[in-house]
Amino acid sequence: MVVVIGGLQFFNSHVYNTVRASVYNTVRPLFLNGGGDSCLQDLDHMNVQYTKIDNIGQDRCPVKNAVRIINYPNTKLSAPVILSCPSAKNLALFFTDTGARNVSTFGTYNCKTRRGSSIISEHGYGTAIDISEIDSASVQKDWNKDTKEGETLRNAHQSACKRFSNVLTPDSNADHADHFHLDNGFGFGC
Repeated sequence: MVVVIGGLQFFNSHVYNTVRASVYNTVRPLFLNGGGDSCLQDLDHMNVQYTKIDNIGQDRCPVKNAVRIINYPNTKLSAPVILSCPSAKNLALFFTDTGARNVSTFGTYNCKTRRGSSIISEHGYGTAIDISEIDSASVQKDWNKDTKEGETLRNAHQSACKRFSNVLTPDSNADHADHFHLDNGFGFGC
């Protein structure tokens, strides 16, 4: 019994969490896929306005085949964003699915850890974007409302679940009370 309790305490310990984060942060970059030239050709065929950046980041936060997106053909971004090419392509498909015309973002590439953890965020790999507003529908103000704006966000959420492996909303936790987090990292969808 003492061994079992001691084992459980280890799995809740700082040492375990540190080791787990170290292993994850070492293994995760091995699964990054930049999509190569064919991904860039797909962006060209989709008429995405972008600049090729190539591979960026340190060993800690690499982004393979990074692109700086200025705008999508039918969607205006509040500011340019940096993503891996496959994530930029998924975002283009998401915007096409939703018919989004204007999108406000909180950002994309940022070498940081997840809140309350030592695990590197998907933002650190260029596979994530935070969206605060779609066509005047504010995630903070309109989420879960029975309005046109609320419906816009619900439809966007459903579409995001088809295109991204992780989708976080205000229903996920307080850290996402004012935005959607969409990423192509390890995950299970919605």
